[in-house]
Amino acid sequence: MGKYSLVTIRPTVSHLFHAASGGADVLWDWHAFEIPKGACLVKSISGTVIGIDGAAGGEQDFKLWFAKSINGVAPATFGTVHAANTAADTAAFRRNVIGFSFIDASAVDDADALIGYHVFGSRGEESLEAPNMMLQGDPAYASTEGYQTIWVAAETAGSAMDFGTEVDLNMAGHQAASTTAVQITTSGTDPRLVFQPGDIVQGHTGTVTMEVVSVDSATTMTVKDVSAQIDHQEHLILQYPITLHLGLEY
Repeated sequence: MGKYSLVTIRPTVSHLFHAASGGADVLWDWHAFEIPKGACLVKSISGTVIGIDGAAGGEQDFKLWFAKSINGVAPATFGTVHAANTAADTAAFRRNVIGFSFIDASAVDDADALIGYHVFGSRGEESLEAPNMMLQGDPAYASTEGYQTIWVAAETAGSAMDFGTEVDLNMAGHQAASTTAVQITTSGTDPRLVFQPGDIVQGHTGTVTMEVVSVDSATTMTVKDVSAQIDHQEHLILQYPITLHLGLEY
């Protein structure tokens, strides 16, 4: 019997995705994560994708590329987020690529059973989306002892992706930067339909992040570690709207 490991990956998605992308755009640049050393088989890829404005939506296909470093050097940039990558971008990391997976939302998601977000997953032998992919890193790259570093990047698959919430700051002045917990007032979408404690929230202008402490009512939520002043009518979105879970067998 093999040994198994479950790896959770939460890549940062740009604040630019508060509005729909143009189509085949870079969803996130290479995101490094560590897995136990040794060659492993990716048995499953599952995860969650946030909906739009606290309701159904966001069930769009997307593509995942996996890469390793070469002689200790990380792969070159995948491209500019929220824009199509170029031939020059892709040529620079050709030899780093070690795997690919296509997330076909119509084939592997839960048909919006969870209302405000959807869950996707491989369905084994009956699904064409079963990964059937090997991963093994570069021993020359500096990683935590006993682990190796792999990178994953993503691109939308021709359809516009939108992680907007329409939860907006509703404070006539502003909310100042604060490391301690503060309650903020919102308008638009009920934040209870979007956020939960521990979520990292960012403003749509890309100038502020904060952590959700509690979601208190249809118009209030408590946050901490507000990194900078956030102004009235700033649109609040998740920094990590997509979570990936890789099931690995060694």
